[in-house]
Amino acid sequence: MNRIATITFTLLSSFPVIAAEQDAGIIELRETISKVVDTQSLESAERLNWQARKEEMSALLKLHRKELALLDEELEKAGQSAPGHSDATEEMKAEIEALKSTRRLTSEAVARNVPRTVALAKSFPAPLLKDCEPELSTLSVWDSSSEPRETLQSILSVIAKAQQFNRRLTRSSEIRDNREVEVLYLGLAGAYYAGSKKTAGTGKPGAEGWTWQSRPEIHSEVQMAFDALDKKRPPSMVRLPLELK
Repeated sequence: MNRIATITFTLLSSFPVIAAEQDAGIIELRETISKVVDTQSLESAERLNWQARKEEMSALLKLHRKELALLDEELEKAGQSAPGHSDATEEMKAEIEALKSTRRLTSEAVARNVPRTVALAKSFPAPLLKDCEPELSTLSVWDSSSEPRETLQSILSVIAKAQQFNRRLTRSSEIRDNREVEVLYLGLAGAYYAGSKKTAGTGKPGAEGWTWQSRPEIHSEVQMAFDALDKKRPPSMVRLPLELK
């Protein structure tokens, strides 16, 4: 009897433990389900809020575009109806016509002076001709469809360089009488040269270039001039032949 009662008591005493464990599992499951439902509800609310904001932004953007379009129309109307608008338009048209006329006159002046400048350059001495190579290259490829501004600048540059050369003494090394000599240019009026072994002579400009004449008898005088320029001797008077036309 006692053994049966003990077993029965043991079985009965185990039921509350099992029930308690089941109740804890159910509570945890309910909490998990509640959290999932809350999360889904939150995501759904965020989606709805984002969609609402997106639609609101789209509506505002459309409104701004309409406002900008209306503003452009008002500005255009205001510009056309503003006082002096017609006068300003006419002034601009007149200015454009003046610029076209100036361009045409410039093109005509360039057309006349390109051949003159090229012909003038033929009388330049070697140092000046070398200095003007970029400008003369531009003039050599000129035609009536070329931009007049660049060509006009080249013409003016050639004239300016020629004027500067004509105002000063210029020295250069050149080949004369089959020897390397030093040449002294008196602007564009004339030139003298001297080298070793009594090599000396004169040069003078011509329409087709400079002509050179060998004159050994002036070697000492020309060399004295070079020595004075190099400060190898005190300045002194020298007698050199000069022919001006």
